[in-house]
Amino acid sequence: MKIRFFGSSNCKDCLALFVILEKFQVNYKYIDGHAEEVQDFCDEQDVDELPHLQFIDDDDNLIIEHIGPIDEKEFTTYLKKYFPTY
Repeated sequence: MKIRFFGSSNCKDCLALFVILEKFQVNYKYIDGHAEEVQDFCDEQDVDELPHLQFIDDDDNLIIEHIGPIDEKEFTTYLKKYFPTY
């Protein structure tokens, strides 16, 4: 399992999400949603709001997306439901 995390360093909800991701030590890739060089990729992924999470299985299939703020309880619910072996 891995998570693709579209965020921004000037977004308080994104900064809170960094704390959650580090706490649970999940494999994630951070993408700065405001960086000019990734705008085409963000458009392809329909990223219009930050934070934007994509939960991806080991075969690179998108399992579920979460758009907007997320708290620790909601995040762990996703982990348990979609990645029970985590």
